[in-house]
Amino acid sequence: MTSDSATPDPADPVFISYRQKDGTGVAAELAWLLRAAGIPVWRDRDDLPPGDTEARLTQAIAAGISGGVLVTTPDVVNSRVVKTLEAPQLLQLHRDHELFALGITNSVKTEGGGTDYDAPDRVLELRSGTLSGVDQHSAERDGLLALIRGLVWHRIASLRERIEVTDQTFRLSLQTRNTPQVYDRTGDELDIRLRPSDHERLPSADGLRDLKDTIGLLPDAVTRSGAHRLRVAGGAHLSVAFAVGAALPSSRIGHMDVVDQQGATWASDGEARFIAQPQVQIAEEGGSPYAIAAGRPSVAVYVDLLPQRSDTAFVRYIEGHEPFLAAWRHLTSASGTLLDPSDAGLIAADVAAHIRALSNNNSNAEVHLLLRCPFPLALLIGRLTNTLRVVVHEWDDSDPINGEDHRARYVPTLRVRTSASAGVIEEVLLPDAS
Repeated sequence: MTSDSATPDPADPVFISYRQKDGTGVAAELAWLLRAAGIPVWRDRDDLPPGDTEARLTQAIAAGISGGVLVTTPDVVNSRVVKTLEAPQLLQLHRDHELFALGITNSVKTEGGGTDYDAPDRVLELRSGTLSGVDQHSAERDGLLALIRGLVWHRIASLRERIEVTDQTFRLSLQTRNTPQVYDRTGDELDIRLRPSDHERLPSADGLRDLKDTIGLLPDAVTRSGAHRLRVAGGAHLSVAFAVGAALPSSRIGHMDVVDQQGATWASDGEARFIAQPQVQIAEEGGSPYAIAAGRPSVAVYVDLLPQRSDTAFVRYIEGHEPFLAAWRHLTSASGTLLDPSDAGLIAADVAAHIRALSNNNSNAEVHLLLRCPFPLALLIGRLTNTLRVVVHEWDDSDPINGEDHRARYVPTLRVRTSASAGVIEEVLLPDAS
């Protein structure tokens, strides 16, 4: 059999083939991790209306796919669709097109409890050794992440020439509020999407854990692409925007453009520094050198850059935490008006200089960062915080589960450390919605 499909576009989604009876859980986890890593996914439950499942791969190929993953579970042996339609077509695409990536995640176990690496050929009723050259990993979390790493590297290698012959810009799309679907893809090098949250304000804790486990791939992906510039578009919770910015520091790639939802571009190519004509001002500050600290001291910075001040959640934070803060600082815009995107680089540099100085002046304290600013600035500030330890908070004004205090509050969400070996998100602090 020879595939008559066009040459795959490496920016297209990856198709997940699985048996619903015992593969749905693995396929869902794989899909969320792929999206968090920036690879769009074609999965029947998310991207097709109810109907004939036999048509799902045909529709996916017609729309364009760049690769596939065979989710091998024991009951695949009973799936005519997977055995006779999806697996043969995906394997043929892989044979016909060097750009087409193919992987296997395998949950079939040996009698000893290990992964049965001979199982895919057996349950798919293929000649022994047919799939021996296909990248195969276990269905445990570590195995899924290893498979995704290979797919990301394959995608970036396939896109490198396109980047080189255009404008040497790496394009990244970021969204945390949309419900991820294949039609949400942009054609960018990576489209980072997180699980939708059940909370009206806060992101999904599971989605943040997916990002924690995959964000370590992002800086190497940009470097491997050969790009000289970075362009980010979309919208996200500010903690996520800050973490993505921290993963792509100015020391790694010099120039970053961030395009907001209105199409305006916010750019930065500098380092953290105090500006001769200050962009931000200290509205208030305080703290105590005798603050209670079991280990590393803590400081807090409230970055409030919107035209109309909103201090309630910050005041509540200080009321609850001041005994534990060596210092705190409330920063506001020096202009007091709507920010001009053309000043973004100066604003981010000035804010980052304040954050860095407050930490350095208090024994390299961990910074609790409370952001109230446009999405692009959260990214641009994050990329200028290299070497700092930061706990990023999210604003929440939903009704409290316990107690009678209905004031808005800041909730610790991510612990970010740029020097962390596995990726800049060191810990997800946001509790599960339940």
